[in-house]
Amino acid sequence: MNLIGSQVRKWRKKKGWSQEFLATKLQLRGWNISRDSLASLELQRRRVPDCEMLYLARVFGIRLEDLFPKNLPLNKIGAQFQSGQRLAIFPTRAEQ
Repeated sequence: MNLIGSQVRKWRKKKGWSQEFLATKLQLRGWNISRDSLASLELQRRRVPDCEMLYLARVFGIRLEDLFPKNLPLNKIGAQFQSGQRLAIFPTRAEQ
């Protein structure tokens, strides 16, 4: 599961950084990540290990907690997490 992808995009845009720029900053800190891998992370297409969350928080200058969506109901994600389903935190175009 990847709960932080949309938050990573939010923080990146808030800083005015491109995906390429963020990938470069992360690489300079020691995480060998490509722009494509970062894009997959933001789109919630890949898992995010805890060590990667630490890199992201440090590069953004935020708390780890700030990478997670606010007011996320655990009862909503519980069943999806257990079944391995992809979690859609934000409404899709069809639901809007």
